[in-house]
Amino acid sequence: MLQWLDIADLVIDDRYQRELKAGNWKAIRKIAERFQWSRFSPVFVAPVEGGKYAIIDGQHRTHAAALCGIEKVPCQVVHMTLEEQAESFAAVNGTVTKVTVWQIFRAASAAKEPWALRLHEIASAAGCRVMESNASAKGKKPGEIYGVNRFRSLCDQFEGDTVTSALSLLMSCEGWNETPELWDTGTMIPVAAALCKRPSAMRQASFKDEFELWPVFDVIDDVQDTVKKRIRLALPYAPKHEQLGERLVAWIDEHFPGSAVARAISAQTSEPALA
Repeated sequence: MLQWLDIADLVIDDRYQRELKAGNWKAIRKIAERFQWSRFSPVFVAPVEGGKYAIIDGQHRTHAAALCGIEKVPCQVVHMTLEEQAESFAAVNGTVTKVTVWQIFRAASAAKEPWALRLHEIASAAGCRVMESNASAKGKKPGEIYGVNRFRSLCDQFEGDTVTSALSLLMSCEGWNETPELWDTGTMIPVAAALCKRPSAMRQASFKDEFELWPVFDVIDDVQDTVKKRIRLALPYAPKHEQLGERLVAWIDEHFPGSAVARAISAQTSEPALA
């Protein structure tokens, strides 16, 4: 049956319930900060001695509600023995289907959350799409962005117009506009980030023609060989995507040295004056 129960009457049986650690309390505080009843499903409980109810599922939600000053929460009450409670806890928490990043993004888009709408806007302005589901390698096309989290980080790091300019450049370049493999997250994101670091270079009339000559596949192969060698020698190495981005920035600075100078000057003039 469903009942509204006092949070003060809900208890935790540590014989089967999880211990709340720092990560759990962080999640609880996050729920409390944006608490809405529309996101609150009934807490699953079982009656125990003393007129109390043991929480089987919903410990985080209940703690978050308490932090918000809420005294009662909706509960699904099921009479169970202790053994059945433990079995139910294992069943409920052991068969949870993991939500993918695409499912989260699709839901955020449907809810019109600002961050999701911004990703769509930045990508679509360049003729690209941030995908809401994965696809097979054969089904992927140039301009399709599957690395939602990495793309979100890119858009958080740079101005939206700058990211759009980088994507537009890639969509217009020979090779990039016809090769889906180049839009793999590990390749496209570091390349786009490197372009965003040198926006003045992208604006130069000759940049597109020069960039089309940048041997991206040769660079990727060389980065992979470098990583393999350092692994064999037990030496530290930077992630492949970082090395790829660094190689492109170095290439831009070599062929368009004015872009690096302009960036340095801009950084200096944007720093506040010392008292």
